[in-house]
Amino acid sequence: MDVEDAIILIIAIWVVVSFSLIKSIEIYLTLLLILLLVIMEVAGSFINPEIKKGLKPAIFFILFVFLIIIAKKVIEVVS
Repeated sequence: MDVEDAIILIIAIWVVVSFSLIKSIEIYLTLLLILLLVIMEVAGSFINPEIKKGLKPAIFFILFVFLIIIAKKVIEVVS
């Protein structure tokens, strides 16, 4: 099993388990962002550059959604 296969398997298991256990989309996306960031940091030197190129847009998109969630929560607290 290659490193890329193990990473895909870990992501798939994480997505299925967290989706089945968590009811809030905000928490689900936050956990998905944490998973992708940890994978990029821990396995970054073992991943092919093409795989890194594929993961970076996903990380940026989920990070953008995470920032929107944070802004929404701040607005709720302030008002």
